[in-house]
Amino acid sequence: MPGIIQKPIKENFSRGGRTSQLGLVLHVQEGEGSLFERFSDPATRSSAHFWVSQAGEIEQYVSVQDQAWTQSAGNAEWVSIETSGFAGKPLTTAQVDAVARVYAWGAREHSWPLEVTDSSKGRGLGTHAMGGAPWGGHACPGTIRAGQREAVISRVRQSHGI
Repeated sequence: MPGIIQKPIKENFSRGGRTSQLGLVLHVQEGEGSLFERFSDPATRSSAHFWVSQAGEIEQYVSVQDQAWTQSAGNAEWVSIETSGFAGKPLTTAQVDAVARVYAWGAREHSWPLEVTDSSKGRGLGTHAMGGAPWGGHACPGTIRAGQREAVISRVRQSHGI
C-alpha cells in the first residue's frame, strides 16, 4: 500500500498462496507499540499485513499478495490488520480513520465490498472471532472494536469517495 510506513518482515509469513481477496480482518494487539520486532522474531510464528497505532500511524509488514500468519485457516483469503490497544477499549478516532484508509485502498485495488461481514465465507470488513475454531478460536478484537466496523465503512464512504 503506498503512502504508509513499509517495514517488511523476513520471516513468519508464506510467500504467495493467496486464493482470493475477501476483505480485511480486524484484530486487537492487546498491547501498545509497533509489532515489527515481535513479528520479526522467528519464535513468534505469527504476523499481520498491517498494524495501526493509537495515533493512526500505519505500518505494513507483509504484502497482501502473501499470507500473513494471523488467522490460521483464513490466511489464504483474508488480509489482516492489527490495532494497538486492548479489546476493552474502543479504537481511537485516528485508528478508525487509518483502518478506513487501508480499507479504501483494498476496495479500490482488490474490490473489497463496502460492508461488514460476520462470516468467514462472506466478504468485507470482518473480525478474527468470525472464523471460530479454524481461525484459532479467538474473541478478537472484542465486541467494542467489532462494533466500530460500521463507523469504519462509513468513514470510507465519506472520506475516500468510494
